[in-house]
Amino acid sequence: MIRKNLSTKDLARGAVVAAMYAVLTMTLPAYGALQFRLSEILTLLAYFDPFYIWPLTIGCAISNIASPFGIIDVIFGSLASFLALSCMSRTKNIYLASIWPAVFSFIIGLEIMFLSTEPVNFFLVTGQIMLSELVIITLIGVPVMKFLSKIEILGLNKIKHQA
Repeated sequence: MIRKNLSTKDLARGAVVAAMYAVLTMTLPAYGALQFRLSEILTLLAYFDPFYIWPLTIGCAISNIASPFGIIDVIFGSLASFLALSCMSRTKNIYLASIWPAVFSFIIGLEIMFLSTEPVNFFLVTGQIMLSELVIITLIGVPVMKFLSKIEILGLNKIKHQA
């Protein structure tokens, strides 16, 4: 459940996460059919705490300003992230939660198909995005977050789910 009364500490934490997502996305190759966005590892924060849905969605929107598809990617890329993050926060198993961004990557596949200047095969592009999401989030992100959840100072060990 998302907190209604946010403290200054919560707002700062959310701003830092949004900024981290945006900076990681904009500084590393992260646009196109093979995205491999390392920033997507941060989406697992929504699994641990639904508070992170909005900061990560905002971080995605900010980073998508730099996308070749501009405002369309800001809207639809952020929508795909928001839907995936919302589902992740409601999923009880971290491995199942890690699959949601791949599931909603069809939105990005449609976006690329409709906006590309070259002919694009929707299934190929969507499959490539799904693969990149699974590699980054499930294969890399889950072990990283499970490790980080053991570090008490980060507070991920005080979660609603069992990692």
